[in-house]
Amino acid sequence: MAQRNPSLRKVGFIIFSVAIVMAALLILVKAVPDLESTLYGFIKFNYPRLYSLSCPVLMTPLDQLPVTIRLHNSLDRNLKWFVEAQFSAPGLMDTYDQTLELQPGETRKLSWQVGKQNIDLGNFIFARVFTSATTASGMQEATCGTFVLKLPFSGGPVIYFATLAITVVAIGVGFFLWKHNAELGDPGLTSRLWWMSFMCLVIAIGFISTLLGFWFLALVMVLLMVLTTGVYLIPHKE
Repeated sequence: MAQRNPSLRKVGFIIFSVAIVMAALLILVKAVPDLESTLYGFIKFNYPRLYSLSCPVLMTPLDQLPVTIRLHNSLDRNLKWFVEAQFSAPGLMDTYDQTLELQPGETRKLSWQVGKQNIDLGNFIFARVFTSATTASGMQEATCGTFVLKLPFSGGPVIYFATLAITVVAIGVGFFLWKHNAELGDPGLTSRLWWMSFMCLVIAIGFISTLLGFWFLALVMVLLMVLTTGVYLIPHKE
């Protein structure tokens, strides 16, 4: 049997704990702006959701990044679309309208640049896009939001995904060090391993939810993380 090192187990525990906090913050950075976008002053009509709407994951005041949608004509005839895009601003909202026609089977990506001129409520940029096509179910709309990190340089997405990569690696390293240096015959340590595994699952679901725009599910995952932390941090014999 491999020799267990209590010091490495404690190091793994600390790394894993810090990574959990980082993961929760990253989920909130994406989920909270999406939630706030539904409460912003956009006029909404509760049409079916426009799932292709995408906002930048993170920005700084120096970033100019696109808000995008994808339109696809699955019919065997030309299809006309009306698109209305609205963006937050300190004063009046910015609104852009356009009409376009797609050939059968054609997919087209539309984008609008947003930047510091669209920052409102301190640290947020919000977007709403409405589309209407000449079909029975052609009306769709969606909102999304972006958190603006007040830094004196550009590169919000780089910061987000670099932090995400570090967090994922830290979770893996912390979990590995803890598991491979724990006496799992101890019921307390076995229980902690179960909760650590559960937390990994919750974090994964939270990140996937934010990428798919399901902010409510992402926030539920953060709540589960908070609730399970109480059990996770219950002192056990180390």
